[in-house]
Amino acid sequence: MSLFLITKDPKLRGSINRQLHLGCYSSNSTEQFKEMGRQLETDTHPILLIDENYTERGLIPILETVLSHKIPGPKIFLSGKIGNERGCHFLQDVGFGILKKPFSIDQLIDASIQMGGLCSIINHLTASQLLRYTENSTSDWHSSLLVGSSEPMVKIRNIIRRIGAAFTSVHINGETGTGKEVVASLLRMESGCPDPYIIVNCSSIPKSLSDTYIFGNERGAYTDAKEARKGFVKCADGGILFLDEIEDLAQDVQGKFLRLLETKLFRPIGSDRTESSQFKLITASNTPLQKLCDDGKLRFDLYNRLNRLIITIPPLRERKEDLPLLIDHYLKSIGEIRRPDPDTMERIRRYDWPGNVRELFKELEQLSVFAPQDAHGLSYTEILTESVLFTVQESK
Repeated sequence: MSLFLITKDPKLRGSINRQLHLGCYSSNSTEQFKEMGRQLETDTHPILLIDENYTERGLIPILETVLSHKIPGPKIFLSGKIGNERGCHFLQDVGFGILKKPFSIDQLIDASIQMGGLCSIINHLTASQLLRYTENSTSDWHSSLLVGSSEPMVKIRNIIRRIGAAFTSVHINGETGTGKEVVASLLRMESGCPDPYIIVNCSSIPKSLSDTYIFGNERGAYTDAKEARKGFVKCADGGILFLDEIEDLAQDVQGKFLRLLETKLFRPIGSDRTESSQFKLITASNTPLQKLCDDGKLRFDLYNRLNRLIITIPPLRERKEDLPLLIDHYLKSIGEIRRPDPDTMERIRRYDWPGNVRELFKELEQLSVFAPQDAHGLSYTEILTESVLFTVQESK
């Protein structure tokens, strides 16, 4: 997740970068913004801020580019004076929030959350910021992040509240696209919000460098080790380490990681000294731990260590009563005021969604982009993805 700031004001850019733990991409020209547009398409939960002083060729070309991307996150216009009522209504109609300058970081966070950006910003607040918002907010943060009123989702939120504060390892199991990272974020909120919060996708770690990424290395530890590197376990010291797709961690590294969990000690690659690290561990997998162990993807001793507190997220096909809430939540987050018509809702309800919530959001984004602009509701006529369309037709 990144924050995209469209401004010519270096002081504004510097202030936001200092106070929020966000990857801040800034732009001061139209050409730079076009490049930024490509990043907006691939980012999971972007936050977009457009400063009113960005007027190289007027605001309209920028708005046209923004609207063409259907950004799934908060879009906020920064204005020094809010006096043009017609302009304000236009920006709000196309899904923008408006924040008056000068503003505090707290006001920016509030505006992002009000624009449906809770998922966008939650993992990047400092411990003190997050603690303040969890204590002072009148809304149900759990319901805002983990959308759904079905019995399984209510049960999961209750479990998170009960075990979040325990400084013990928690494993999250669920098919791809069910929201395991969201559950991890909620566990962080309930834990007392320690910093740092380190998120690692084990499948993205090169097998040959697993040791280095996890435990770090000394300079000269191997051919390309031109400088010392701090590993994820040291970066997480005193906070939370979230290992997603734990089954993709190399077997030899699993053994060393187990020793770290038991002794709180580890040794960086190429080092002759032992270091310590203590953190709350959250792991996640697409497959149940028992099956991973049976299939030889997870060491038996590590399985025993992780198989304690487990949260299982049900697939979307088992909680279809949550579909209306999920649809409304996502369409609101991209500034779409139209909602699926009855025929489209029936098609959505009949489909089993093997890609779960992630697949649903992808379909909704496509629907929002390609549905006729003059339509009062969103219709899947000739827009539905083939896999969804054929599955629904065959079930009739």
